[in-house]
Amino acid sequence: MLKMSHAALAMISGLIWMAVGCSLLSLGLKLLLGNDSAMPLIQSLSPSLGGAQQVALLLVAVGLFVGYMKGRHVLAKSASKGIERIKTLPNPASLAKIYSPGYYLLLGGMMFLGMSIKFFGIPSDIRGMIDVAIGAALIQGSLVYIRFAIDSWQTA
Repeated sequence: MLKMSHAALAMISGLIWMAVGCSLLSLGLKLLLGNDSAMPLIQSLSPSLGGAQQVALLLVAVGLFVGYMKGRHVLAKSASKGIERIKTLPNPASLAKIYSPGYYLLLGGMMFLGMSIKFFGIPSDIRGMIDVAIGAALIQGSLVYIRFAIDSWQTA
């Protein structure tokens, strides 16, 4: 079984969060800035806000702000708890121990929610704003893991 230092486990976790966050952010931007006709929020706000592009950019900004706040105040705490859990493992620890069993259940639940949004036909503009917000939050939260790893390597 592959064993890694606490810093390496934290870096891997941070990079996973970063990759998923970038993927969701990219998907959200494509949905918001694409030419999908099923965008009721953009269509309803565009006459009063100067057009569809301005509304789409406003939704991107709102998604980024919400994501930043969620990442800073919610996911940063979750990442800190993840780091504290990693610190309780032997050093080095097995890569398989990077997350707790409960965390894997949480991941499965989030993936199910993401698929259900697609299944229930949520309009592209709303889904895009949600994806931008979640992606930005994950990127913000990933930095907690990455900073811990870098700090650990610098002090070693």
